[in-house]
Amino acid sequence: MLNGTASTQDVPDHAARQDAPWCARSHRSTDVDEHASHLSGWRQAYDQLGSGGFEGRLDEAVSAGVQLFRERTSQRLRQRCEVWQGALWCGITVADDGSRLDGRLVGADGVMVSGEDGGFELVSPAGHDIVGFVVSREALQAHAPGLVLPRAGGAGWWAADPARRHAALVHARAILVLAGAGVSCDLRSAMLDVVAGLLGARGPERRERGNASARRRLVVQAHEFVERRPDAPPSVPELCAALHVSRRTLQYAFEDEVGVNPLAYLRSVRLNGVRRMLREAGEGLTVQGAAARWGFWNQSAFAADYRRQFGERASQTLARGLRRAG
Repeated sequence: MLNGTASTQDVPDHAARQDAPWCARSHRSTDVDEHASHLSGWRQAYDQLGSGGFEGRLDEAVSAGVQLFRERTSQRLRQRCEVWQGALWCGITVADDGSRLDGRLVGADGVMVSGEDGGFELVSPAGHDIVGFVVSREALQAHAPGLVLPRAGGAGWWAADPARRHAALVHARAILVLAGAGVSCDLRSAMLDVVAGLLGARGPERRERGNASARRRLVVQAHEFVERRPDAPPSVPELCAALHVSRRTLQYAFEDEVGVNPLAYLRSVRLNGVRRMLREAGEGLTVQGAAARWGFWNQSAFAADYRRQFGERASQTLARGLRRAG
């Protein structure tokens, strides 16, 4: 189970009612964790890898057993995601942007799909723009009884027919506009038609295999290593020894999976950890205390790193957290 941010919004009702009303929402946020929490029913944890202030927008429409969203984010992110129980997700980026799904580069005209467990990891670039179709497996099978749904393994992607992929994006935009205007007639059926059409025409799914799988495991293990002892971040030689790999292997794994070197990535993980502590603003928390908890002992260097990463001072993040806590 993903240990991340769970949305406080309702999970879409799985009841197969064609006339079910739609609930449409739009959110804008300058906080990456707040943004991650907006998607109804999902569990998500986002780490900001790019430098500078964050801006995110989510447009979402939810009905019985279906959910449609368009998400735009300004910074490079590592997104750990888990859809609501019993759901299947198909994702289409508006442009070919070099996103990586479970460690594999998503190619041109790609359509992404979640596996049976509903969990996946997406490394998205700055300026990411994606449309997500989420449907209850039960509702989809009732709508298209002969359709074979993805089951074995984790998430994957395939190269779709460009015209079908474009049509899916056009339909998604229309459904979001109509749902926002309070029009619900046949939208649910149209949404299920789009997903059934994409899945029915899918080619072989591109899943992580061989070296790609090993590289992704290395990044995950390194991330977990830091989270177990956040106050004592390892050096690269220490990390290599702990993971039983060469420095070159570790370097290649991080460059291929997340696009940065190991030290830069793990520094981002720790800075994101500090930011979450400051947002939660526990009793008596100080900037210095949060920084020390994540192994930043040089306060001037930490202050510069934090401001460069998030586009604001750590004290500003804490002040917002304290205001939220009341």
